[in-house]
Amino acid sequence: MIAGVRAVTPPHDLLGEGLWWDDRTGALVWVDIRSRAIRTWMPGQADIVTRELPEEVSLALPCVDGRRVVAQVDRLALDDGESLHPLCDIDVGNPHTRLNDGVCDDRGLLWVGTYSTRGEPEAALYVVTPDGQVRAVLAELVASNGVGWAPDGTVLYATDTGRARIDRFTLTSDGAGLEPDGTLMIASDGEGRPDGLVVDAEGAVWTAMWGGGSVRRYAPDGTLLAVIVLPVTYPTSVCLGGEGLDTLFVSTSRHHVSSDGHEPLAGAVLAVEPAVRGLLVRRFGV
Repeated sequence: MIAGVRAVTPPHDLLGEGLWWDDRTGALVWVDIRSRAIRTWMPGQADIVTRELPEEVSLALPCVDGRRVVAQVDRLALDDGESLHPLCDIDVGNPHTRLNDGVCDDRGLLWVGTYSTRGEPEAALYVVTPDGQVRAVLAELVASNGVGWAPDGTVLYATDTGRARIDRFTLTSDGAGLEPDGTLMIASDGEGRPDGLVVDAEGAVWTAMWGGGSVRRYAPDGTLLAVIVLPVTYPTSVCLGGEGLDTLFVSTSRHHVSSDGHEPLAGAVLAVEPAVRGLLVRRFGV
């Protein structure tokens, strides 16, 4: 067990998600889905910069050119800080799916998933090119959530929160698809469900356990290596950042805490030093 969890932001987020560390600016970036906001915070500063968008936003990842690729409901757009420039639509014919979490790969492609609002196996994981071409690579998911690449970029870990599991996939030789390569973990009753994830420099996978009040670290073979118990029930996303990429940041939700629940740190970004380093964020575009 790893101790020393602390809050680094006030508990402002209704549903914080999609954390990543911007090594170019030394800032932490994440979204508050319910508040339709992108948030940016620099360690040592009290202020959080918030950019509000027209619709709920589930990710805001960095582009090579300095913009961000953002996901809103069923549309991806490029955000230059002032305007949104439409990139592509995804699964617009199904009113019961919404865009969710994603990650970029070493080639500048975006891998982004959807979730079913009615809990049916109708969601998918898609790969998107910088010019807006979309292709489904995994189907019949319930709630595609945290995704992350191994350090060498050949293995993808993909979460289906609806099924409480993280599966491992190997990139095909042509780089166009994924081949099943086993299961990393399946949560048991009472443990919560895996949500956002990040892969560290040693190749281990950290996942936020939604409803389980913890973050867990797994070896690539599925061995449980560490558990961080949190002062909140609903952690949502994780990333490794800070100057040395050795601080684990955790976003949280207060939207799902019952009115009689006493969780003063729900909605804050939490932090802990786990004695491992992270990887530089991969960016969208070429």
